[in-house]
Amino acid sequence: MKTKRVLALFTASMMTAALLAGCGGSSGTSQTTAPAAQSAEATEKAAEENIQSGNEKTETTVMEEAAESVTVAVDDDSFTIGPWGGASAVRDWTENILWAHLAYRPFIGAMLDDGVQLVAAKSVTKTDDATYDIEIWDNITDSQGNPIKAEDVVYSYNKLAELGYVTDIGTYYAGSEATGDYTLQIKLKNTMDGAIEKVLTSCSIASRTWYEGASENDINLSPATTGAYTVTDMQTGSSVTMEARGDYWKKEDRADAELQNVNKIILRCIAEASSRSIALENKEVDMAEVSASDVGRFEGNDAFNVTKYNNAMSQYLIFNTSENSPCADVNVRKAIAYAFDAAMVLQGSGSSAGTISHDVAPNLGPDYVQEWDNQDYFGMNLEKSAEYLKAAGYEPGQLEIHLMVSSQAPQGPYQALQAMLEQAGIKLVIDAYDRALRQTYDSDPTMWDMSELSQSVSDFTTSFWNILFSEDNYEYGTQGFTKDDKLQELLKAANAERSEENMNAFHDYVIENCYMVGLYTETRSIVTTEGLTDICLEKLNPVLNAMTFTEQYVPVAK
Repeated sequence: MKTKRVLALFTASMMTAALLAGCGGSSGTSQTTAPAAQSAEATEKAAEENIQSGNEKTETTVMEEAAESVTVAVDDDSFTIGPWGGASAVRDWTENILWAHLAYRPFIGAMLDDGVQLVAAKSVTKTDDATYDIEIWDNITDSQGNPIKAEDVVYSYNKLAELGYVTDIGTYYAGSEATGDYTLQIKLKNTMDGAIEKVLTSCSIASRTWYEGASENDINLSPATTGAYTVTDMQTGSSVTMEARGDYWKKEDRADAELQNVNKIILRCIAEASSRSIALENKEVDMAEVSASDVGRFEGNDAFNVTKYNNAMSQYLIFNTSENSPCADVNVRKAIAYAFDAAMVLQGSGSSAGTISHDVAPNLGPDYVQEWDNQDYFGMNLEKSAEYLKAAGYEPGQLEIHLMVSSQAPQGPYQALQAMLEQAGIKLVIDAYDRALRQTYDSDPTMWDMSELSQSVSDFTTSFWNILFSEDNYEYGTQGFTKDDKLQELLKAANAERSEENMNAFHDYVIENCYMVGLYTETRSIVTTEGLTDICLEKLNPVLNAMTFTEQYVPVAK
C-alpha cells in the first residue's frame, strides 16, 4: 500500500498541487518532531518555473493492503462528528478525515513554507490581496451520494461563520460567492500573512441539501461525510467507529487527510491515564496516550513502540479584567502570578515532562523571540505576591478567586495551584464544568475570575496572540474581557511587521499588565502495539488514517 501526500504550492498568482510521499516510519522508542517543509529557495525556484514541486520521503516496508482496523484510546468523550462544532481534543482527531476541506495543513509552520495541501480545491488563484478564485473538483460527493458544488462550499463557509465555532473564520473570512458550478470567490477581511491558508484549511464542507434536511440525530450520529471516512457506529460519550469510504471521490494525489491506510478506526473514551495503560497491556486497544509516570512500562518492550513529542497545545491562565472580578485590579493579578510556580503546576499532573512558558504563547512559532526564554517570567515569589496583595487592599485570607476549568481535564494541576495560592493567603475555588457549560460561561464575566485554557500554534506566535487578544474575535475585547486600546495597537503592529522590536513591545506590555500568564507545554507519550511503527505525527495529534502499519501488526479488533 503506497502512501502519498500532496503539497500545495502558494505563489503570487496560483496554487498548484505537488506530490509527496506519505508519513515514513521507524520502530522502537523515538522522539518525533514536525516534518520539515521544503526550503523557501526551492519553493521560489519551482514557482518561477511553474512546475510541480515536492520533497520525497523514504517509505518503509508496509502492508500491501490497508490494515483492517486500529483501536485508539482517547481521554475525552466529546465525539462531535457533525461538519461544524466547537474545538475539542477528539474533534481534532476526526474532523479532517471525516470532512473534506478546501485544503489541509499537515504541520506547524506549513503556511510559511508552502506546505498546505489541496483537498477539495483543485486550484487557488490570487486576484488581489483580499480576493481569491477557487476551482473545486467536479466529482466530489458525500457518503450518501449527494454531489458537492461551489454553492455547497459557500453555504458551508457562511454557516460556519454564523455559528462562530472557528476563530480563524471569524478573523479572516469576509464572505464568498459561487461564480459557477465548480468555481467560487473568497474575500478576506484581514490580509495578514497566512490569512488565506487559514481560511482554506478551517472549514468542513457539507452538502446544503443534506444538512438542511437532516435531523439532529442525523448530524450527530450518522452524518453524510465528504471526507475519506464515514461514521458507521456512534456510542455517545463512549466510542465512535469510522470506516474508509469505498466510494471516496479522489483516487489519486491525495493529501494526508485523504489517505486510507486502515479500513476501520475505532476511538474509545478511556478517561483515566492508568486505565489506558492497562488497556494497552491487556490488548484492548492498539494505541493510546499514556502518562509520563506510566511510559516506562512500555519503553524497552519489543511489543510496543513509544513516541515522545512536545504537544502543540500550550496551557495558560486568563484573568477576568472586567469590573465583575477582583482581577480587574492589576495588583490582584500580579499577587496571583507571583504566588505559584508553573513547574509545580505541571507536576500536579503527575509529570515533570514539559517546557515552562516565558510568554503566554509557547516557543514554537518562527517569530518567537528566543531571548524571552532567558528572562524572568513571574515565578513563585511570596514576598512580591504579598506586596501586590497589600497594594490591592487585601489582608492574607481575604481574597477569594474562582478558577474555571474543564471537568474532563485532570484536576491535579489545579489542586497544586490551589495549594500554592493558599500559602500566599489567597483562597482559590476550583469550579469544574463540562465542556458545553464551560463554553457558555467563557463569555460570561460574572462566572469566573480566572480560567485555564490551552491553545495550539499553527504558524506564527502572533496568530496565537490574535486568538487570545484580538478585538476582532470578541465583542468584549479579549478572552479576558480586556478593553485596552494600546494592547490592540501593539498587537496590530506585531501582525503588520513581526520585528523583534514589535514582538518585544507586545510581549512586555502583556507582562506589565499581567493580562494572561503562560504556564507550560507538555511532553506527550503515545504508545502503539508492535507493527504500528509510525503514527504520522504532523501537528497536534497523530493522523490516524495515514499511519504506517507493517506486516507484524495484528489489530485487537477483528
